[in-house]
Amino acid sequence: MARKNKLEIAKDKKGNNVKNIYTLVNSSGKTEYFTSFMLDGKSYQKKNLTKNKNYNATTITQAIAALESARTDLRNDINPFIDNTRGDKVRDIVLKQIKAKKPLVEGKDNSHYIRSLELFYNNYIDPIVGHLRLDKVQRKHALTILNSLDGNTKSFKLLLNVIMFKTFEDAFRAGKINTNPFFELDYGKHKPKESFDIRLNEPMEVVAKKLYNTAINFNLSHRLLFVFSIMLVRRIGELHQLKFSHIHQYSDGSWYVITTEDITKTGIKEKYPLPKEVVELLPENILDTEYKNDQLFRFAYSGIFLKQAKLIKEANIQMNEGHKLTPHDNRYLFISILSSLGIDSDIADRCLSHNHTKQVKQIYLDTPYEKRKMIFEKWWEFLREA
Repeated sequence: MARKNKLEIAKDKKGNNVKNIYTLVNSSGKTEYFTSFMLDGKSYQKKNLTKNKNYNATTITQAIAALESARTDLRNDINPFIDNTRGDKVRDIVLKQIKAKKPLVEGKDNSHYIRSLELFYNNYIDPIVGHLRLDKVQRKHALTILNSLDGNTKSFKLLLNVIMFKTFEDAFRAGKINTNPFFELDYGKHKPKESFDIRLNEPMEVVAKKLYNTAINFNLSHRLLFVFSIMLVRRIGELHQLKFSHIHQYSDGSWYVITTEDITKTGIKEKYPLPKEVVELLPENILDTEYKNDQLFRFAYSGIFLKQAKLIKEANIQMNEGHKLTPHDNRYLFISILSSLGIDSDIADRCLSHNHTKQVKQIYLDTPYEKRKMIFEKWWEFLREA
């Protein structure tokens, strides 16, 4: 039996060695067939007959036939080992693969995730290697991209690995390139966000109120989203997927949201109240069943972060050099400020819909909707205070 990840001389059904054909057991335990040979003075080494789209050889009989076919093609000046995609530019190959990414949970909409990968690629990767062929990308290019990400978290840097590593590893294993320039890059240690007193040059309470006051007067196209974000402290990816059908109204006139499992990070339904500032911005036909499947926000996910940067600039947030705020920081502001006001941090944490420990799940049993609504109302009162 062939050893994993090591080429072995192939054998026919009778156990005899087969000249010029080799086998390799890949990491999935499946056998791949390779060939190495000379023809008309030229050497063709370690060519994968299994992954080659011309042959797709999965048995020794198919591999033998593929080798003979390859020799015939080469004699006719046709090189079957040059993949048509080899000449494609990095941007064509990578963007195509990003669009083809499937959600981790079957049936779940991952369009916002795809758009975030596209935005990352366009901003950081494309200017450096987008115009190159795969075989022209070198280690120095990978390091240049990585160095441009200095100052960001490790999780953000790892998007480079998510986008580029598999593309180049597949090309390397298929024999299209000689090395994977993104192999074992040093992304550094995971570094949690520093506290607000390190990042901010003004009290976090002032920052929260600045964000609120700027959001309620922000550009109309994104106003509802940012008011939603600062007052309900939901994850931006979840908010962007809200539909009309998620919005409801009680008979007493109060409004609330019930999400579906497919849009939440926790994979469970969530319920939370809506403040008057959000209700006033909702479309007039929000409860019309004819529009129940319509998206509440129709703009591209990738543009949200550019708008967020504009909002922070308009809010005149005083940041210390080398630091920044993101929409996710609204959640940190919420729990930090409420804790300083004497609210139990465990209960405030439940309002954020964290679901990562048994302790938090137990707290959920003690924090029904009305109690969580009361916590949100205290947050809203704080934001509204002059």
